Amino acid sequence: MINILAIDPGYAKGGKGCACAFFRDGILARTWFERHSTWCHSSARAATPGLRAVVWEKPQADGRTYAAGPAVMIDLTDAGASLAGLYAGYFGAQLVALTPSASKGNRPKPICHRELWTSVLTDTERALLGGDATWRQIEKACEKGALSRWNPKLDWYPRTWLLHNILDALALGCGYLGR
Repeated sequence: MINILAIDPGYAKGGKGCACAFFRDGILARTWFERHSTWCHSSARAATPGLRAVVWEKPQADGRTYAAGPAVMIDLTDAGASLAGLYAGYFGAQLVALTPSASKGNRPKPICHRELWTSVLTDTERALLGGDATWRQIEKACEKGALSRWNPKLDWYPRTWLLHNILDALALGCGYLGR
């Protein structure tokens, strides 16, 4: 049994936090978004039995221009490392930090999300993530990105659509699992 938790730090309504994807026996079982204020009392820990590894995205500074400035990148690193360390310590799980370039190369997020959606996820996993409505958002983001020549300063997804963070966590987990 391989149970892992994949964590992608990000921002959503209410501030920084982390998108989480829990895989039971290598299959997506549950997703959630967790904030600092809930970490000590999280009921999510009870839903992640037998955790073997915690994989988190460690933000990187690689010379590219990002919409987020250095202070935001530091905050995101803190959020991801804190939550990953909490889960790994609580369960005695292996802690694995992956940079975006290690997990997705230089490809833009919407391209990775489209490949994940069409080539990796099962029908059951896609349904868990919103099905056709999610697919439409991914396609819109790919079109917007292509039309802007993948300008990294633009938001390819609507700011109110938070599932892109979950898709990032899911991609980390699938990559770690070799899917």
